[in-house]
Amino acid sequence: MRLSLVRENDIAILELKGKLDATTSKQFQEDFTKLIENNETKFIIDCSQLTYISSAGLRVFYFAAKKMENTNGEIVFCSTNPNIKRVFDIVDFASDFQILSDVDEALEIMK
Repeated sequence: MRLSLVRENDIAILELKGKLDATTSKQFQEDFTKLIENNETKFIIDCSQLTYISSAGLRVFYFAAKKMENTNGEIVFCSTNPNIKRVFDIVDFASDFQILSDVDEALEIMK
């Protein structure tokens, strides 16, 4: 999996490309944790190029949300393709995170 970071004011947009699975989730969690430790509190996860996510990948986001509990941090997801949306639906991801249609909508919500 490749991770690209784009900043829009105080919002970090993480563009995920490829597969987020047991093999790639460890490095992604380390990268995400560093951002949180550097006082990032607003994240948009752009899933438009994410092709697969496993339970290990999902755990990274729950871990990040837990780590940000005391900072009023926020993580929103956008641009999910049908495969990713199906996984999110199966695990009821929307009960814990907002899932929006695209980056523009996510930026509007987070401002």
